[in-house]
Amino acid sequence: MKRVNELLTRGWTALLGEFHLIQLKTLNNNQMKTNEFFKKTKIRFNLLPVLLLAMVIGFTSCNDDDDPMPEPEMEQTIVDVAAEAGSFNVLIQAAQKAGLADFLSTQQNITVFAPTDDAFAALLTDLGASSLDDLDAATLAAVLKYHVVGDLAYSNNLSSGAVATLNTDSPDETPLSLLVNVGGGVMVNDANVTTADVMASNGVIHVIDKVLLPPTVVDLATYSENFSSLVSAVVKADLAGALSGDGPFTVFAPTNDAFAALFAALEISGLDAVSVDDLTSILTYHVVGDNVMSNELSAGSVAAISGEEFEVTIDGDVMLNGTIKVVATDIQGTNGVIHVIDAVLVPETQMSNTIADIAVANSEFSILVEALMKADLVGAVADSEAELTVFAPTNDAFTALLSALGASSLDDIPVGTLTDILLYHVIGSKAMSTDLATGYFPTLSTFSDNNVSMYIEVGEGVTINGSTMVTTADIEADNGVIHVVDKVILPPSVVDIAIANENFSTLVSAVVKAGLVDALSAEGPFTVFAPTNAAFDALFADLGVSGIDDLTAEQLTPILMYHVVSGNVLSTDLMDGEVPTLKEGSNITVDLSSGVKINESNVVAADVQGANGVVHVIDKVLLP
Repeated sequence: MKRVNELLTRGWTALLGEFHLIQLKTLNNNQMKTNEFFKKTKIRFNLLPVLLLAMVIGFTSCNDDDDPMPEPEMEQTIVDVAAEAGSFNVLIQAAQKAGLADFLSTQQNITVFAPTDDAFAALLTDLGASSLDDLDAATLAAVLKYHVVGDLAYSNNLSSGAVATLNTDSPDETPLSLLVNVGGGVMVNDANVTTADVMASNGVIHVIDKVLLPPTVVDLATYSENFSSLVSAVVKADLAGALSGDGPFTVFAPTNDAFAALFAALEISGLDAVSVDDLTSILTYHVVGDNVMSNELSAGSVAAISGEEFEVTIDGDVMLNGTIKVVATDIQGTNGVIHVIDAVLVPETQMSNTIADIAVANSEFSILVEALMKADLVGAVADSEAELTVFAPTNDAFTALLSALGASSLDDIPVGTLTDILLYHVIGSKAMSTDLATGYFPTLSTFSDNNVSMYIEVGEGVTINGSTMVTTADIEADNGVIHVVDKVILPPSVVDIAIANENFSTLVSAVVKAGLVDALSAEGPFTVFAPTNAAFDALFADLGVSGIDDLTAEQLTPILMYHVVSGNVLSTDLMDGEVPTLKEGSNITVDLSSGVKINESNVVAADVQGANGVVHVIDKVLLP
């Protein structure tokens, strides 16, 4: 009898095997400290109800071989319906022994997940019990209450996530949670729903093929595919036994995606590359020695059972260590509660601080991290020997880009294109904001084996390519610095280079009026000798006109085409002599005897590289 009760209390953890219950020496001290911290001030906050998946999917009926429940008459109670079905005799006996039969007949608007006789037979076999006589009434009552939800939960309004039951055998008497999973069939914890929405006068029944046992925090993690990496880590670190103990525990549980991002940042294939000692240190850093519900969280330092502290901040969202977001809360077990987080907490004693580490730890960069993983560039920004400057777009910036491209996700962007875009956000040296000045900087993106240029303008803030703002500067890393930007920056064409720099506004107006934007934005490559606004002003004065408006498209087109040469010709590739332009039959003359001259114009800035050609800045408009 003692063995049966012990197994029921422990739940399915007993079926995972007997794990050694490690001694956590700092637990009592940390628990006292945490209790005091959480109970001093309770800054309450509200999160959405815990939903591990947002999409509501209706229950589908079971396989065709299942015995259907009879259609009940609506005056029949849940107990009447179960009795008439003939396959719930043990459930009814259990309810009678536990003193719950009247409750299940009279309580209104309840939902019962009803195990069949076969489900109870399997449980009794697992427990080594011959019948319900081997189980005491209190134990049966706890098990049965865990199958009841105190509201009508029809299949068409259930979604994957946590549902509160009538069992309150938790450290703070909070209702224990059921985990519903509607993906790929319908499951409740590890039981399949075989028939849904059997109506009764006082509620609804969903038939299940296993008896549900009140779960520990470890059991709850095993019931969600979203925590498979966490469960594997707990098993490898031999912590399942400890975390299945009396507790109480609060577990901040990273998702599989959180672990995948960590592995990518560490450039490892998975848990096999992490030592047991390191894994134990990381996992115990996610556990607090108290049952702390979401409405009891408050800002400040929190002691984990590892002996280290992490920081909680609350400003709308709940964040851990400044960058890790709590995305779901209050999944209650018998010995503690789970809150879901979107990144893995890494203790300071183990933490490196590369650009990759910072990005992985910040939920606002989750799409950037996904992009880096897809482009196989995580290693580049995780290289501790590198010195880099990364202009890091936020999730909102990526979302805006995808919308503008008509793409639903990063999967719609070719890897080669994504790689070019990401490399265009990186400068191959460390440049703090105080090191930046107005001008062109080479990025790690290349065209024709040359580094594509980025135009940075420093004034009231820092602007990139004319329209992208640095919103947060100087996030220092071990291998460089991050500046946060509000847009994804695309490698520019020669036209984009002109548009981004106000010194070429007259040239841009001329190109637009002549209808040459598309031609010069094409694949190229082009070499453009770009006159400044001052150069155009001088031309207008010589011509006796006030500006572009006084010239026709027909007049502008040959002038502009005379400034363009086919090919990506850098200043180091120029030679004395004549060079044909895109104005048919007209050549320009290159003179390298004193600097670089094109006809009578001086090249005042060279080798501004674009994604379809190169721009050289000149101080006079060239006339054919």
